[in-house]
Amino acid sequence: MIRLAFAAVLFAAASAAAVDPPELVIVHGRAIPKGGTVIVTPVGKPGPGQKDHKAVATVTDFTANTPLPAAGTYDLYFTPKGGLPVELLAKWEAKAGKQTVTLSDHLGTVFVRSDDLPRADAVVITATDDPGPGEKGHIAIQKAGDYKEDMVVPAGTYAVWVMPFNGAKAQKVADNVRVLAGREAKVPE
Repeated sequence: MIRLAFAAVLFAAASAAAVDPPELVIVHGRAIPKGGTVIVTPVGKPGPGQKDHKAVATVTDFTANTPLPAAGTYDLYFTPKGGLPVELLAKWEAKAGKQTVTLSDHLGTVFVRSDDLPRADAVVITATDDPGPGEKGHIAIQKAGDYKEDMVVPAGTYAVWVMPFNGAKAQKVADNVRVLAGREAKVPE
């Protein structure tokens, strides 16, 4: 009798878990500025800012659970307030029930001080081999309007460019800046 009751409880729990729709909860964690938006897209489909981009979910309220259409594989992007969207997670598996993604487990920040640097029109973060703003093949990973702003990027190694206020050619002010998840990289060090 006890075995039968125990089996019924296990079956009920398994059935309830199977029908729970997936829900996404986003937590900032340390070093990531508050605010922003998380965008969920089908895996391999265009991301934010790309042609034919279609989000399946958008998270702006980080205190609420965000329902997803179905369990499956998704790409997640984070757009910080005033910044460019960056890839948060590729091929993230959404399962039934509530799942938490902490931004600081995947993203870090770059903080550029104005020490001995020209007055800036913009500060741009790129891949280390990027030709720089204004050049053919340039791709900005993150951008800020001035110094002393936390610029959110995926963990990795980057170059930092300054576009001077006077319209002069962009200058690479740091190369091989290593950004760790949940940490702030300061430039100059």
